Amino acid sequence: MQLAPEQARKRVSELLTYFGEDPEREGLKDTPKRVINAFNELLSGYRTPMPELAVFDSSYDEMVVVSPISCISFCEHHILPILIEASIGYIPDKKVVGISKIPRLVKWCCTRLVIQENLTGQIADILNDRLNPLGVAVVLKGRHLCMEIRGVKTKSITTTSALRGAFREPVSEGLHPVDEFLKHCQESRRIT
Repeated sequence: MQLAPEQARKRVSELLTYFGEDPEREGLKDTPKRVINAFNELLSGYRTPMPELAVFDSSYDEMVVVSPISCISFCEHHILPILIEASIGYIPDKKVVGISKIPRLVKWCCTRLVIQENLTGQIADILNDRLNPLGVAVVLKGRHLCMEIRGVKTKSITTTSALRGAFREPVSEGLHPVDEFLKHCQESRRIT
């Protein structure tokens, strides 16, 4: 059931009252409206279509890596931020994607309530389905504020990965695609 904006603002006002605040005081009068506007932006993935992936014919057949991609998502358990850094790699099969479309896709996927493990697989599956490459690799590193500002109160990094196609297959000789991908991800930090 979708709430009307005024109903959502009323619920925020009730939450402020629950915590002992007066939602009618000067500093809070417009807070319910601001909160709803903020979450409409931060969780816009529920109302906006997935961005189109511009795909082009190409003879390029080496790995393409876009890293690091910074974005913010929200955990579905506490609705608190996850600060995410994504590294995306793929091995083309006669098609490449417009480079800017990869960060757009990652950012769109982050505009929903998530758990990092599912988010990682979702990004890999979309790229794999849309590009039909030889392989896709996604690594997400996340700082979960639900662990940093409440509960266990520790600052840590959670790393998840999703590998598809050639990134999962064994190789008999030479550098494995996963090793090459991780090497590129580490090197990307040196130019920033």
